[in-house]
Amino acid sequence: METWISIIGSVASIIGSPWAWYQAVEAKKSATKAEEVKEEIIERRKIVEVSQIHSETSRILKVVSKVGPSCNQALLRGVNCGSIAKEVEEYSRFINEHSSHFTNFFENKAKELCEQLHPDIESLSEAKSFEEKKESGKKIYYKINSFMPFVKQLSDQKKENVATN
Repeated sequence: METWISIIGSVASIIGSPWAWYQAVEAKKSATKAEEVKEEIIERRKIVEVSQIHSETSRILKVVSKVGPSCNQALLRGVNCGSIAKEVEEYSRFINEHSSHFTNFFENKAKELCEQLHPDIESLSEAKSFEEKKESGKKIYYKINSFMPFVKQLSDQKKENVATN
């Protein structure tokens, strides 16, 4: 009787092994697909974040242009430089938060911009005369404007990367 049970168990093991192998192959395929979907979700999130940085950079340039290179004394009347400085400060914090997207070897353009903006934000918020306001505004405007090509390039790269995948 024990021999028959042993034979039946051996036959069941032999028949079950291809089924187990098939299930293992299917599990591997599912795990690979799950990893691909995860990577796609991460890449899409990065695209959204970079797009937000691009749109926020465009918006802040419009805000700063009120005290930027094209402003004059007549246009500057009634403009609250403190609130513009506050918006630039918030922008600086925003791009610093997302600065990991801008790392290229040893330089990080977003972090560099944040560090460069700090003294200009302070000087704009403390500016009293037209000349002080315009000088601070121009510095901020030109620094953010020179950052825009990096944002645009990164945005285009992320979009093209997804389009080719």
